[in-house]
Amino acid sequence: MNILVTGGSGFLGSYVMAALESRGHKALNFDLAPPQPDLLSLSRTESETFRSGQIGDYDRLLEICRNEGIESIVHGAALLGLEPSLHRQKEFYATNVMGFVNVCEIARALGLRKLILVSSNAVYHASSNAKLLETDEPFSIVRGNPAAHYGTSKMAAEAIGMAYAQFHNVDFLAIRVTAVYGFGMRSPIHIKPMVENSLLGKPTRFETGGKMKRDYTYVLDCADAIATAVDAPALPFGSQRVFNVSAGKVCTVSQVAQIVRSVIPGAQIEVGSELTALEEANLKMRAPLYNGCAERHLNWSSKWTIEEGVRDYASRFSHFAQHGHSV
Repeated sequence: MNILVTGGSGFLGSYVMAALESRGHKALNFDLAPPQPDLLSLSRTESETFRSGQIGDYDRLLEICRNEGIESIVHGAALLGLEPSLHRQKEFYATNVMGFVNVCEIARALGLRKLILVSSNAVYHASSNAKLLETDEPFSIVRGNPAAHYGTSKMAAEAIGMAYAQFHNVDFLAIRVTAVYGFGMRSPIHIKPMVENSLLGKPTRFETGGKMKRDYTYVLDCADAIATAVDAPALPFGSQRVFNVSAGKVCTVSQVAQIVRSVIPGAQIEVGSELTALEEANLKMRAPLYNGCAERHLNWSSKWTIEEGVRDYASRFSHFAQHGHSV
């Protein structure tokens, strides 16, 4: 199948490209710029399959989909992060909402086989159980999304995709991922400096954040889930179309530090136990994601523990740092 991956030069997008290629698909990367060397090392063919363009340029996107015979789209192009969204709110909505509308319109106009949205746990307002369920509250009439304009834009994109599925027969799926980590990651979420500084012989110190917890999910698990969703049979009308994908277990930053110390001998990591006001607020939405629906409907389950993920991350980073070529 010919598949367009928007945001294919990014961290998760590069792994999705490689996962699709490993399954025999032809994956094309639509992004502003080619992958950086570390992510390019995942798949040398990415340099040949890159197509430049902005997600807001509908005509360019349509031209590429027609000329390349695109049959499905994995949409990962987005602006990320709670704090950046508080300063660039207009850009976040233009990219994350209207950019996705362009993708939905192309899927409708060309009758594409599948449209996968890479979504986020940031859509959730709160959990009703020990784990976050896809049916938990995605909207509140009394307060804004805890992840600010980023979470709100992801929440809106899911609703838009559902509307295209119901009214325009687009086989849409949203995959909610969380705290994705691994070689080539850009957002630090504490784990990146821990691993990379330790391998480079540098100390790492966080003044606060030890109690902050996340459902850290290894990037290979996420890429595998998205590729599995692409290959899944078309869902009948009325089916669930939003799925959690995660490790299904939370770890605090202090616990992650201990894991890194056990994997990388001599790692020098210090983490303060207190939380900032923003960390305190963010902690309230930090619960493990329930993956049962993805297991039942997509036949996908997490394969990587955080210990295994950190070990593989460290191995890939070390290899690239020493040799600078394919990992």
